[in-house]
Amino acid sequence: MITNFEQYTHELSAEEMEILQLVIHGFRGYKKTNPIKAELIVKRMNVFLENNGYKIRLTQPRLRKLVNYIRSNGLLPLIATSNGYFTSDCKLTIQQQIISLQERANSIENAVQGLKKFL
Repeated sequence: MITNFEQYTHELSAEEMEILQLVIHGFRGYKKTNPIKAELIVKRMNVFLENNGYKIRLTQPRLRKLVNYIRSNGLLPLIATSNGYFTSDCKLTIQQQIISLQERANSIENAVQGLKKFL
């Protein structure tokens, strides 16, 4: 859970864990040539969930939590770009995603160091 974002970053609920395999299955159909945006994933998943009797509804922040869980547990080689999400077995693409995530982490660390100057 992330401080100041607890509403969005709490651990996955039992209902979210229940739909995790559905989300993973859905991602498998998207490759670099046909990525899918988060907004469309949420819209389609919520239609599917409602039509199949699920009470849970997905939001973009909770989708990001599911994506983090998928990646953190090595469940799927899930890539995110400005074009959307897709899966890839290409080592170069996965390496580029790792670099992108490291760059984001470094950027956050730089912001931390800047804010610490006010303490």
